[in-house]
Amino acid sequence: MYDFAIIGSGVAGATLAKELSEKYRVAVIEKGKNPSYASEGKNIEINYAYGLGGSAVYSLGNAMKMDIKGYKIDNDIYKEIWEELKIKAPEDDFLNDIDKKFIELGFKKMEKFIDFNKCNKCGECARKLCKAKWTPLNYLKQSKADIITEFNIKTIKYDGNYEILDENGRKIKAKNIIISAGGINSPRILKKLIDDENIGKNLFVDTFVTVGGILEDSYLNKDISMLVYKRYKNFILATHYSKLLLSEIKKDYKDVKEKDIVGIMIKIKDENNGEVLDNEVKKEITKEDFKTLVRGVGKATKYLYKLGVDDIFTTIPRGSHPGGSLSLVVDEFEVKEGLYVCDASIFKEALGVPPIVSIIALAKKFAREIL
Repeated sequence: MYDFAIIGSGVAGATLAKELSEKYRVAVIEKGKNPSYASEGKNIEINYAYGLGGSAVYSLGNAMKMDIKGYKIDNDIYKEIWEELKIKAPEDDFLNDIDKKFIELGFKKMEKFIDFNKCNKCGECARKLCKAKWTPLNYLKQSKADIITEFNIKTIKYDGNYEILDENGRKIKAKNIIISAGGINSPRILKKLIDDENIGKNLFVDTFVTVGGILEDSYLNKDISMLVYKRYKNFILATHYSKLLLSEIKKDYKDVKEKDIVGIMIKIKDENNGEVLDNEVKKEITKEDFKTLVRGVGKATKYLYKLGVDDIFTTIPRGSHPGGSLSLVVDEFEVKEGLYVCDASIFKEALGVPPIVSIIALAKKFAREIL
């Protein structure tokens, strides 16, 4: 019998495993094993990863401190995170020439949980594991929790304690459950336990597009994406090499080389109008979202022209930070006695910026309340 069964091994789940396993007997339950990408949604393509470490295994290492509506986070928690993840901005000599050109245009260096001394600038942050970057796997290794992989939950029973069964008949018993499976899968799991019509509603995804074009020898493909950025009211601009953007450009310029592609990501704080259903995700671009994207594309285009880019191309709208899908159901962290949710699904509104340190902070706050 475990004291806590944490469902999900991503940012929140790994943080909770590290914090709670110092005092309690903890199991971390993960649907997958090796991290793999999944994609859902029609109008907006929503990408996330499942497997040990979750989506943050393929993150770009961005650290941005943000206020989380409805959750007051003590400054000492953020100080602890900055120390544990060794967060800092790159030194000037780490920057490529293209980064320096963006800084001349008013961009600033992004703080990251990346050891720049170990980074080889492969440009593959979003596609492969890397020893230079912190991921939830670091917290999982530091924890004393039992890690149980390839456990696809079929049912969850409650008789004073919880019994979690997978499709192969395996059982895990726990006094308490913490659902930390992310903005898409947490509502699907909670539906196995309670009946509430608001489960899955209020979804946001931090909608983004990447615009760019051809700039000879920019070598953005051999750089850390989002290394420099500029923040506006409801969106941010950041340098971003995108293979999807390359594909769009190749339609007109077949012989273009990766080293000659320059791109700017426009990531917006989108409205909570999406919904997670059992087998699909619905998310539309609202009128206000569209206006924000247009403003962002306009700003990015001006910067690209200043750099010398002539023809501008864009990717389709995508989303990479799903959240809010349980914000109408969960009050603070507790659903009912012994049942909790802690991850981005309980955010009241989109942050519009990379959320990893905010999710860690939320999980540390919850762990301290339990401890």
